[in-house]
Amino acid sequence: MMLAMNHLPKSKAPTKSSYINDFALTSARPDFVQNATLPRHRWYHFKEGFSAGLVQSFVHEYMPMSGGGKMLDPFVGSGTTALEGARLGYHVDGFEINPFMIFMAKVKTRDYTHSKNIEALALQCLKNNKIDSAFTLPNDTTLIERKGLTKWLLNKNVALRFEQIRTAISRLESTRVRELLVLALMSSIVDVANARKDGKCWRYKRNWRQLGFDGSALDNAFAAQMLRFAEDIDACPKLKGRTAITLADARQFADHCNGTDLYDCVLTSPPYLNSFDYTDIYRPELLMLKHACNANELRKLRFATLRSHVQIAWEPSPPLDITLLKQKVREINNKVLWCGRIPEMINAYFVDLDSVIGQCAKLLKVGATAAFVVADSAYSGVVIPVDLVLAEILERRGFTVKKITLFRKTLGNGNHQKRSSERLKEVMVVAKYCKH
Repeated sequence: MMLAMNHLPKSKAPTKSSYINDFALTSARPDFVQNATLPRHRWYHFKEGFSAGLVQSFVHEYMPMSGGGKMLDPFVGSGTTALEGARLGYHVDGFEINPFMIFMAKVKTRDYTHSKNIEALALQCLKNNKIDSAFTLPNDTTLIERKGLTKWLLNKNVALRFEQIRTAISRLESTRVRELLVLALMSSIVDVANARKDGKCWRYKRNWRQLGFDGSALDNAFAAQMLRFAEDIDACPKLKGRTAITLADARQFADHCNGTDLYDCVLTSPPYLNSFDYTDIYRPELLMLKHACNANELRKLRFATLRSHVQIAWEPSPPLDITLLKQKVREINNKVLWCGRIPEMINAYFVDLDSVIGQCAKLLKVGATAAFVVADSAYSGVVIPVDLVLAEILERRGFTVKKITLFRKTLGNGNHQKRSSERLKEVMVVAKYCKH
């Protein structure tokens, strides 16, 4: 089924591209659920990530089957593209601004050939009952149980035990093993926290007070997680390809590329235009692992992220000259909104995506494939067709859009989808780079 070209603004619509939609769920679903049982992918649950199967499907269609090509991911997230691409034999460079996600992706993609006795070292750490004075958890947030709070993420005994295990881990000789065990410890916290992530925030578990998680619950969760880590490493200590994961703003990542070789493809998924602040969703990890120490440091990180949320107020950006985008922003300006900065956020989001695509264009070979997994959003019933706006940005940046593959349609978030029954598309926009 073809998307009608008049869905794009007539003044800017590409004349040679066709947008092909596969209106059926494919085996290459975009969500992380399929990764929950896959080696290394399962080391940390990352609901916002896409599936390893999507990477496999993309590589099969667009990359040389012998491996050896170079892949690029400017929003590395949990590292799915990097991990699966390297497993299949490719060199993958990933960029990410969130330091916890950088940490997670690096640990999941490392070579553990010479890392020995991982299970024994983990058991050794479980015997420790002392705390290094350098390791202190925040005491001015709702992360840890303390006097005056009515709700908290971690019971005091769990937080104390976390510090004891982390102290023991810090004394291990190998940096690779230390960071591996820290990721396992952080992953274990999810099992003994009083709330769980649902993709938008942390929600308290039913009867969380009665669950009564304590230090021994964390010990059991950590031991179980380490068994999974060790099992995966025993089966595949080293990935076939290579990865390089770098801390960088996706809007400026090309400045961090030192190599002269150009890339064969981009496969990535930017934050969706859904006003969710992923800095906030992963705030516990950032604070507990000292990637951020206070609210001010978290605020600085928010300013460095793609402008897909309204938790902070940016300087306004000049509007992109895209008729469809301007039309949608005007429609939303006339609606009653839960936040007055939403119209500016929508424009700023596409301004930032335009910058990201411009960075990609500097590094791609002519003929390289670029694929972006994105989703529509809606505010007060006005649907933003992210795929069509993105398609025009790509065309203006020297790409030819080949197809838009539909993964699924959802009703979206109730607050955003207010008074509208139109379903929101989650898609992959695929384009070829045509010029330098």
